[in-house]
Amino acid sequence: MAKDIKADEFITGSDVVDKIERIGSLATLGNWAKEMERNGHSFQHDGRGRRIYSEEDMQILEEMNRLLGDRHTLKQAVQVTLGMEGKDVNNDNSNKNQPMIIDASMKNFIETQTKDMQDMKTLMTKLVEQNQTYQEENTKLEKKIDDLAEQSKKMLEAPEKKGWWARHFG
Repeated sequence: MAKDIKADEFITGSDVVDKIERIGSLATLGNWAKEMERNGHSFQHDGRGRRIYSEEDMQILEEMNRLLGDRHTLKQAVQVTLGMEGKDVNNDNSNKNQPMIIDASMKNFIETQTKDMQDMKTLMTKLVEQNQTYQEENTKLEKKIDDLAEQSKKMLEAPEKKGWWARHFG
């Protein structure tokens, strides 16, 4: 349920759409608000669960509108605006060419992927070493088989030896 909210302190979504040029519809306003909430901003809600906008929310939305006009993406505009609350963003042009901020979950994902790649590299190195060992053992076994085949061939080709009796009385 809503707290004791004075109606004159908050603005409805329809009023926001009328006041900010790039929003244009309640759906667009909802998309902007969802992106703001993903970045940690929270809104007040009326008794029916709809967002209502404070003067501070309006200032943030107006600044986002300005940044979107400067060719920022919605995500960049939200991150810059929410990250710079309380600063004079009109005089700060240093953020125009900065890369997007990597949030904690993306950083965690990258670290996990890097660790997995290192583990895979270690495993592949072990597999290559094991394969080389098997190759060497296979070569030795082939040589032994060739030697045994050669010995068998010599034994088959050698003339049959006669015993002492057959040689003398034979």
